[in-house]
Amino acid sequence: MAKTCIFCGRELGFFSQENTVCGGVDQPTCSQCYETLRDLSQRERGERALATGRAVDPEKIMAYLEQAEEREKAAKERREQARRAIQTDRTCLRCGGPMEKCGLKYFHLGDEGLFGPVARDGLFASWLEAEVFRCAHCGWGEFYLPQPPELPADLQQEEQVTCPVCGTRHSPLGGCPRCAMNMGQRRSTAAREGTKRPEKKPPWEK
Repeated sequence: MAKTCIFCGRELGFFSQENTVCGGVDQPTCSQCYETLRDLSQRERGERALATGRAVDPEKIMAYLEQAEEREKAAKERREQARRAIQTDRTCLRCGGPMEKCGLKYFHLGDEGLFGPVARDGLFASWLEAEVFRCAHCGWGEFYLPQPPELPADLQQEEQVTCPVCGTRHSPLGGCPRCAMNMGQRRSTAAREGTKRPEKKPPWEK
């Protein structure tokens, strides 16, 4: 008995028969239908084969389609979980779309030297950590600093205290500079007054 193409019903000759895998099952097809279906996915070919009513082993095709649907649902759920994991409450400044986390980026604070990034004083430079966000709609990227960068030691402001004597605000690491200056002035004045001695006359003036 001659075989026929399950899709168009055309009788297949010995040299015109093609086998097309539809839903995991080989199906006899003509060369014209083969050219039409070869770029489709296994699931799409299986669905078309079942729709003809002439498919070989339709139970196997149905089982394949059910498994493919379950795999697709699981993959979709994984994608949704991954999407929720990178979602943020920020919006794109360009189009207003939601911003997604893309990771961290490190910038060195200094000039590029012979042995890597170095500061201007020759010491190894510190690194600045920034979060990278991407808009899910337009792809616009932005950088965010999770924490403000640390100020250099000479720019950091210490918590000051009030001098109980003169009321001057000063660093807690030392005494009051105004009181120290006043004390020094008083000591120098007292030293000048206490070291005054009567002038000695030359022997010929006695």
